[in-house]
Amino acid sequence: MTVEILPLSGLSAAEAKQAADALLDLDVGPDRLERLLVLDDTALLDEHASVYQHIDTANRVEKLLCVTVGPRAGAARTLELPGNLGGVQGWPVLWVSRPAGINWRVAKSAVANRHPGSTPTALDQHPLVKLVLVDEMFDRLHQKFLAEVPGRVASPGLWLAGADDEAATFAAALAVAIRRVCEPGPGSDGPFGDLLPARAGGASLSESGPFARYLARIAELDREASRVLEKAGGLGGVFKRGDSGVQRYVVKVGEALTDLRDLIVQVLRDASVAGTGGAITANQRDLVRNVGLEFKAEAGSRHPSRTAESAVEQSLVYRTVARAVQGGDSIPLVAKRLTATERQVTRHGSASYLPEVEKRCQPALLARLADPPLRLSRHAAVTEARRELGLDEASAAAQALTDLVLAVANREWSPTSVTSRDLAGSRAALDGTRKALTEHASMAEGARGGARGARLSRLGDSLLPVLCDLVLHAVGLELASPSASGTEALRAAHDRAAGMLAEWTRHVQAHGVADRPPFASSSAHDSPHVIEDDVAAVREAVLYPVRDEMWQLCAPADLSALDVDAPPVSIRFASRLNREAIIGTIPGDEPVWTSAGSFAGLLRLVPLRAGVAQSTWGTADAGRPAVTES
Repeated sequence: MTVEILPLSGLSAAEAKQAADALLDLDVGPDRLERLLVLDDTALLDEHASVYQHIDTANRVEKLLCVTVGPRAGAARTLELPGNLGGVQGWPVLWVSRPAGINWRVAKSAVANRHPGSTPTALDQHPLVKLVLVDEMFDRLHQKFLAEVPGRVASPGLWLAGADDEAATFAAALAVAIRRVCEPGPGSDGPFGDLLPARAGGASLSESGPFARYLARIAELDREASRVLEKAGGLGGVFKRGDSGVQRYVVKVGEALTDLRDLIVQVLRDASVAGTGGAITANQRDLVRNVGLEFKAEAGSRHPSRTAESAVEQSLVYRTVARAVQGGDSIPLVAKRLTATERQVTRHGSASYLPEVEKRCQPALLARLADPPLRLSRHAAVTEARRELGLDEASAAAQALTDLVLAVANREWSPTSVTSRDLAGSRAALDGTRKALTEHASMAEGARGGARGARLSRLGDSLLPVLCDLVLHAVGLELASPSASGTEALRAAHDRAAGMLAEWTRHVQAHGVADRPPFASSSAHDSPHVIEDDVAAVREAVLYPVRDEMWQLCAPADLSALDVDAPPVSIRFASRLNREAIIGTIPGDEPVWTSAGSFAGLLRLVPLRAGVAQSTWGTADAGRPAVTES
């Protein structure tokens, strides 16, 4: 809010002049005095006349409203005002003859009734003053006075729907949403399956590559051996004496399997990266491709037209984290799953898998295939003969080697697979964001803005999509520009998240809680949830008939000063929290939608009868002729 208050109540002329000087001073006062609200006592207006003249001649104030408190003084029963308050050209005046007010309807025969409830003893805490301090209300009130209130002096009346400070309500509801995303919740804490090498790497064998050719050769020789065995077995599956010709196919199967095994050993050794977690070189990548390994979506990941932002959004890590966060997983749960995933994607160098080659294709098997038996059991069936010749083991070994090379390709060589660095950076970004969010929520503890628990819960629900966008934005920024260490990533994410929270708060204050902050995605557009009971109360207050009984800030004895024949001027107002729910149901002028107001309802201005208010400079303005305006 930009409304400045100048409290003159109870001050002597000298003290009032000193307070005004401090406010108007260019060096120690505010940079701008766009809106000034003066709080004064009706009985002291004449004594403070020179102060109002000083404010006028200082040429610092753009708009001024005066709230003067207390009944009219003197036997003449006139409201004596300084020359630049009220009248044809003076600043508007809200005359509060009795802060506790009365219940009264605008009619000649209406009587005053006691207004229930208590009234704050401090004037700056009065509901009227708190309402006028809202920029939007100040501007509308100033405009209405100048355009519609005769003499620019009026008695204010209020009809309120209860407290609902949007800024405080937003802060409290955001704290509710933060607790939901930051506190550990239920869900699987295992690794993300989509990020594990077998699914993320996308490795496959090219049909024209050496690996595929060796496998095809082994399969073809195996089929030929089986055909010969079936032919040689004759009726009843009894093998004939002598060489059946199957041995030469078995030898060739062994030779092809040996070539496959040797090629795999060579690639595992030559494409290995020293240490852990490193990336293979361009030459090593060419070697991997040349032996017949290809990777899904590799071309897309190197698309030259893709921006850094879109590349991050297409990142498998980002998309997986986004699905989890937007699906309701808490930040601690997502971080825990990233840790579990990281344990299973760590690269150890392809050479570390060389012992596995020996296990999957043992030298003893290759020796058997190189020297098959010349005679087979006479009564052996084809299946038994295959086992005796080692063909089944050779086929299983070829498949095992294929599985191994694909697993190694997914984990060690794939350009599309997930790296430990991305996982660690994302986890650190989540931890830093969570720290900033919990700090923000702790500062908002106790802020409710008068809102009920159910409203805060529902509003918190509506803030979750934008809060999720904030979390994901912090993760995306880390992935787009990785930090040098986990500590640096955590600190950077904390600062980014704190900055976005401050930006969001400023955005709410400027545009209302229903408006998306800049970092929010287009999908996070849902309006805040409202509770129909609250909406009904707000709607009823805003639509309240302007002449009906309401809280008039007037003393019973001063009712005679009000012009009940003149049409009352009304200003309807409500929090932007309820804008979408009631905008189409209110006729006439659009209400004032406040982002930091304390109430929803109606402000009524009842003009004074002609001649009641007297704007005069009197003797306080030496050298200036006295002017009287009614």
